[in-house]
Amino acid sequence: MSSVSTLLRDLETTMVRGSTDDRTQILSRLTDLFLSTAAVMDEDQVGIFDVVIGRLSRAIELRARIELSERLAPVPNAPAGVVRQLALDEIAVARPVLVESKRLTDQDLVAIAAAKGRDHMVAITQRTDLGEPVTDFLILRGGRIVTHAIAANQTARFSHHGMGVLVMRAVQDEVLQTALGDRSDLPADLGAQLMVAAKNSARRRITASLDPDMAGEIDGAVERGAQAVAAQAQIHGNLGAVNEALAEINRLNDAGQLDEQAVARFAAAGATEQAICAVAVLAQLSLPAAEQVVLGVDRDAVLLVARGLGWSWDTAAALIGLRKDFGKSDAAVERARQHFRTLAQPTAQRVLGFLRMRDAQP
Repeated sequence: MSSVSTLLRDLETTMVRGSTDDRTQILSRLTDLFLSTAAVMDEDQVGIFDVVIGRLSRAIELRARIELSERLAPVPNAPAGVVRQLALDEIAVARPVLVESKRLTDQDLVAIAAAKGRDHMVAITQRTDLGEPVTDFLILRGGRIVTHAIAANQTARFSHHGMGVLVMRAVQDEVLQTALGDRSDLPADLGAQLMVAAKNSARRRITASLDPDMAGEIDGAVERGAQAVAAQAQIHGNLGAVNEALAEINRLNDAGQLDEQAVARFAAAGATEQAICAVAVLAQLSLPAAEQVVLGVDRDAVLLVARGLGWSWDTAAALIGLRKDFGKSDAAVERARQHFRTLAQPTAQRVLGFLRMRDAQP
């Protein structure tokens, strides 16, 4: 490591008196030395380069940082700290390491995606063998472009919950339907739901040019298919009523008419099954989980979900009104209203994310 010692002496002088070009030149020499010996270095030796290269890379121009990222991205034992630093840089610098570097852990990737936003997320979707924690986060926070990219990554791994959210979104997204249809890892139950979504999309395209009588026949066929899928639900109570309610909710969702106002109308009318099915679809929860949110002993759950989805107090109050007796006194409702008013939406959204993750556990 005598060459490193020489470069370290040059570095101290350069950092104090040198120009940007001098720093770039020293960085290039250090990187050359590292790459020439990386295969035989232990972690302690790599750590020396991590400190030195990291210090220099914060004091060089964009072009040099891009070059550094491109050179380090394919190196299996690249300095981990430098790689994380580059991954948090602007996207032109970050992209090579986000796409290729094995030094970034799942935890690193989630943190980077949360801190930097869509461009960095899209780069992450291009990695091979993405793990479930990363894909779950990208699906939850990434938006339509990221969702399409992650669904098209054939080597990415998905939790059952994450794949379920993709299938649910595919109801209104034909590009996503196609991407999911090309995957070999789609579970059978979700494959059935995707088929229903694809049939609905085909129906919408076909009925646009058909007479009303023929369109009605197609609608009836699609409804029967949706009810068959809904019959698999495990929600308590009258299964037939639940199936009919879910078929109705699916029709509203297909028509783009399922929203907060629809939930409030169902709840105000005492249509418990429809309200619960609507909450399940809009909150991306299973029917049993949605039933617990609305009717379970923890009344705060419905407040958190409603606040997390950006709904009003009136909607939350209408859902509380579906409960049999627990928590419906005037005093209890007023306490719930005060809690709802002071509940921060970002907090509620995080809790809703945890509910979705827990719901996905077998």
